[in-house]
Amino acid sequence: MLLEQSMGPFIAAVAYVLCALNGNVASATTHSASVNSISGSKGWHRSSLPSFISAKKSTFHWTDNVLSQTRGGSDEEEGAITAVAEAEEGAAAPAADDDDDVVTPIDSDDATEAKARNLTFSATKPYDGSPEDPDGIPSRFLNMKKGDREGAKEAFEGHLSWREENDVDTVLSRPHPQFDVCKAMAPHYFAGHDVKGNIVFVQRPAMLDFELMRKNNATIDDLLNHYIYVIEYCWNILEDGPPEGVMTNVLDMSGLSFRSMKNQEYIGFGKKFVNMMSSNYPGRSYKTLIVNAPKWFHGLFKLFKPLLREATRKKIVILKAGKHQEKILREILGDSLPNDLISGNDAPEVEAGARFFLPTEEKEECEPGPNSLIEFEMRQFVSIFSMVLNFITFVERILTLPHVPG
Repeated sequence: MLLEQSMGPFIAAVAYVLCALNGNVASATTHSASVNSISGSKGWHRSSLPSFISAKKSTFHWTDNVLSQTRGGSDEEEGAITAVAEAEEGAAAPAADDDDDVVTPIDSDDATEAKARNLTFSATKPYDGSPEDPDGIPSRFLNMKKGDREGAKEAFEGHLSWREENDVDTVLSRPHPQFDVCKAMAPHYFAGHDVKGNIVFVQRPAMLDFELMRKNNATIDDLLNHYIYVIEYCWNILEDGPPEGVMTNVLDMSGLSFRSMKNQEYIGFGKKFVNMMSSNYPGRSYKTLIVNAPKWFHGLFKLFKPLLREATRKKIVILKAGKHQEKILREILGDSLPNDLISGNDAPEVEAGARFFLPTEEKEECEPGPNSLIEFEMRQFVSIFSMVLNFITFVERILTLPHVPG
């Protein structure tokens, strides 16, 4: 609050860009809103949007468009769907004898409940320090408050209330119909793992597109909920521990300008986002790499540097485009260095609203960057789970229809 009051809304916007610097999970953004173009060239942009993202005022249709384009109907996906359905069926329907032609119907209520239970994650884990703590507080919250038990207890209670209010424990057990829109509105992706084994999360804060948000009838709250989904997926499915995981955050500042940082929508989203991430996901940052930083950004950082904890300052590396930046990125990220951050692979600039990502359809085509294997598997999780749940919902409706005598 003191920072915001003393330096004004412009600094609040900068705070969003630098939100990774507070020692929390980076400016939580969405995975890969940028992917290879249809022709296979590397880049974040294309002159027109794919059919599943609206370029006009029409709404975003998950069922009709997205599922048909995200590997829908492939042999691999059909096999995965069958496996999920059979796994759910196992608990409700006992195996029949070979000579028995009677099929036991699936109890859709049991299947839905089992799915929700299997994808429900609480605020604590057996290895996060909470079982040994007298107040059940995870170590990350105690570290955030520098050992102040009362402060940590209050912060964790606030976190529990936030999870209950937003149904965070079950967010992964619900369909995410705006997954692709949110990824297009705020480009981000999991590139892979760095040389230390930490997850690498790449974001482009300057590419936050509010016009695209409006054209698809989405809201800032939708985007915040998407970030919750992404981060919960990261720490409960992708990196489920033990031990408690941390990530290497890469903030690509390409396109950053003073003008964008004065945008009131940008500032408003930044405030909400920073507050949400800092309050609920502390201690998740291993290192923050700020790449393609403009010259004036270095001077701006000097204003913030004295306000940061020493441990946080040591995590930050600010780089400008060039061979030195690429060298440092290779040393830290290793084989997970995204192709779009390598010199010579820069995509051409285009007008806002003309950006999109197009996910790869084949696992063999995965590579570090927006089309990483992690992104491929997460998209499968989102699309397959949505189809399975939609099927269960359809069956439930059929079963509740009134019986009409023949």
